[in-house]
Amino acid sequence: MLTINTKMRIYQACALSILLYCSETRILYTREERRLNAFYLRNLRKMLGITWQDRVPNKDILAKANLPSMFALLSHRRLRLLGHVVRMQDGRILKYILYGELSVGSRPTGRSLLRFKDVFKRDFKSGNNNPVDLESYVSVHDPWRVKVKKCVG
Repeated sequence: MLTINTKMRIYQACALSILLYCSETRILYTREERRLNAFYLRNLRKMLGITWQDRVPNKDILAKANLPSMFALLSHRRLRLLGHVVRMQDGRILKYILYGELSVGSRPTGRSLLRFKDVFKRDFKSGNNNPVDLESYVSVHDPWRVKVKKCVG
């Protein structure tokens, strides 16, 4: 019989690494994030032997598994990538995508589509940070790691 800790470590190594592969570079809408969260919690419930009839809240399941929420995992991965991109030297394609604006053409009418930098701003603001101060936070690696951990959880 495996302990809960061992089950969670195997789950993180096998299932989550595949589930979240390149998730920091994908632009996920809220609906997609909720679906990932449902899958994540459903698997945790199965591993912990908790059925939906037991009516155990999601927070209790995450606490028992000693894992962060899916939203925190996704945000953490994106913020880590943001730190790398901001510290990159000029001329790199990823940096152009983050700082670039559309010079010709227009965006479609109706609800505007999410952009790469919009998702980063949302994650950064979730930690009660001002996006204007981003450059000063990211410029040094170790304080940025501490800041990312605070933003997420």
